[in-house]
Amino acid sequence: MLDKNLFAGKKIALLGFGLEGKSTLNFLLHNGFVFEKLTVLDVKDQPELEEQGIALRTGEQYLSHLEDFDIIFKSAGVPYSAELKPYQDKVLTQMQFFFDHYKGKVIAITASKGKSTMTSLIYELLKDAGFRVKLVGNIGKPVLDEIDFEEERDYVVCELSSYMLEKLKKQNFISVLGAIFPEHLDWHGGFEYYTQAKLNILKGSEQNFVLARTVQEFQLSELYSNLHTYGQGGESTWADGVFSYQGEKLFSTEDRLLLGEHNLQNISLGIAVAKYLGINNDSIHQTIAHFHGLPHRLQLVGTFKGITFYDDAISTTPDSTLEALKTFGNKVGTLFLGGTDRGYDFKILVEKIKELGIQNLVFFPPSGEKIRELLSDFDGNILSTRDMDEAVRFAYQHTAAGKVCLLSTASPSYSNWKNFEEKGELFQQAIKKYGG
Repeated sequence: MLDKNLFAGKKIALLGFGLEGKSTLNFLLHNGFVFEKLTVLDVKDQPELEEQGIALRTGEQYLSHLEDFDIIFKSAGVPYSAELKPYQDKVLTQMQFFFDHYKGKVIAITASKGKSTMTSLIYELLKDAGFRVKLVGNIGKPVLDEIDFEEERDYVVCELSSYMLEKLKKQNFISVLGAIFPEHLDWHGGFEYYTQAKLNILKGSEQNFVLARTVQEFQLSELYSNLHTYGQGGESTWADGVFSYQGEKLFSTEDRLLLGEHNLQNISLGIAVAKYLGINNDSIHQTIAHFHGLPHRLQLVGTFKGITFYDDAISTTPDSTLEALKTFGNKVGTLFLGGTDRGYDFKILVEKIKELGIQNLVFFPPSGEKIRELLSDFDGNILSTRDMDEAVRFAYQHTAAGKVCLLSTASPSYSNWKNFEEKGELFQQAIKKYGG
């Protein structure tokens, strides 16, 4: 049972008052925690809190005088700024609180891309096998909204972002690490620090399941003795159209709904964890054969006017878009690219576009213009726009019947949309709007 006096006599700051900050406030108040004072720190005004009598610091100076607080309950998305770093020993996060106080078995999962699919697949494999399992973390609502610290479960499956992993200290049952490639570099201050955050997931785990390529790339076998590998060259892998685990052939790689070679990796991970937990082959096979994946991840929208549309709005880096292009090859007739400029190198992606002979390209600013400049000799059809409706009309006009129109932008969404989900939803809505 949680100790309600855990914060007794403490002055607590809630740093950041978005979804997670509001969740933290609700958790502290509704669970009856005792504290001396609670103050919300956020750049935006929060008039509803003033009406509730909760102390506020807002505006440009909201990070001043952090020395006034004993505990700074930081939302995961708030970076360790110059103002915050001197007080990082006072920082507590929702995920740190969860790992400090939840006593059951946690399976923690991260990767640069694909972690939500990895997390959901492991959750489904365990649930279908009859385990009492809970899904939490970066995949849904804040963890303190979702977790009941008193409820008994066999496993909690937890997706962790690099933001959540930054400075996290934990002890848990299983950790999973997939591929690492450049992402969120502005937040972390460079690839080295981003990588450190991702690798942090391996510390304090009883068992670590890691993509074989990642083990090699970061020489992890020299650092950890509790490694289980998956993917090509791993203990759980595939060859000649068959999945296998430690040399045991299991079932055909065709018995799946998840598209793409990267999802062969994800499935081999699911098999590795399931086998380690003693789940039988028939149960594993059935779950994988019926697992549809998640929205906006190589999601088939449908075939309209002879064109097959796929929503891969989650692909917001060049590497993830390259994986999508590998899936469809020269079937791609139209590709939607661009968004927020994170300073990515698009040269390899551009070479792949040329190699596949894609004839129709849509560019969303600002990074779309950078990609367009690299394709100065392109002789196909081009549209530069911020408008998804205009982009889809362009696709209907120029994409040949029998070809694929793919939304996989190789850039984040924030310059033009709220998030990748909004981007994908607008894509799907426009397809159906003009496809009748």
